[in-house]
Amino acid sequence: MTEESCVLIGNNINSPNHKNIYIPLSIFNNFHLSALETITKYMKEELGLSYREISFLINRNERTIWGSYNNSRRKMQESFSIEQSKFFIPFDILKDRSLSILEAVTEYLKEEFNLRYCEIAALLNRDDRTIWTVYNRAKKKRRRKNYEEMLS
Repeated sequence: MTEESCVLIGNNINSPNHKNIYIPLSIFNNFHLSALETITKYMKEELGLSYREISFLINRNERTIWGSYNNSRRKMQESFSIEQSKFFIPFDILKDRSLSILEAVTEYLKEEFNLRYCEIAALLNRDDRTIWTVYNRAKKKRRRKNYEEMLS
């Protein structure tokens, strides 16, 4: 799929408006789903995107998206109750394949909003020790990636 053929909520992926599309953080307020399952369920059910469009937007394999969505439907039949939130996640941070979805979201919240681990944990409905581990793993991956780029 090319960028020209992928349409998101009436906007072309290539358009400047694509940079302004955000995911509400309140969708993570569930006990049942992983971060990838949460994202795929939201994008499929709330935004009405196809597996192909989701896989293109977050740079994951279409079969992975299909599996994650089916797992999310099995674990949580009801739709999200999207609440008002002052935090939103841009789609663009999910494209980096070197980080998991949870690592990308945690890194974004920590670095952009300077939130503490316990605050991020409350927003993502995870334990603060998990958030600490995920954030430090993301930092290590970034350092390793920067080091490898420096050597190239």
